[in-house]
Amino acid sequence: MQKTKLLSALSYFSIIFAPFIFPIIVWFVCADEPIIRKHAKRAFLLHLLPIILTFIGIILVGTTGIMTEHAQLTSWTAILTIGVVLLIDFIVFIYNIYKGIKIIIQD
Repeated sequence: MQKTKLLSALSYFSIIFAPFIFPIIVWFVCADEPIIRKHAKRAFLLHLLPIILTFIGIILVGTTGIMTEHAQLTSWTAILTIGVVLLIDFIVFIYNIYKGIKIIIQD
């Protein structure tokens, strides 16, 4: 297997074993390989997406709780936000695995 395919696919597969560390290391180390850098950057940004969504969800629930002081509304907002964030996180996880497999089977 070529170095380009292997490192590009591992950047996406690293969501399982080292979500942020591996793609950013590959991104900086492979400065002379634009294809590897492109995939490492995309993988890093895809791995960053669930964290950003989680912080936005926490802010949404906290703001709802502070502004309304209504426990039932805050709890429903929290349940809905957690459900949406988990669904998007799962989709991003599956997409990373798909991209890694697609790179490996590509000619």
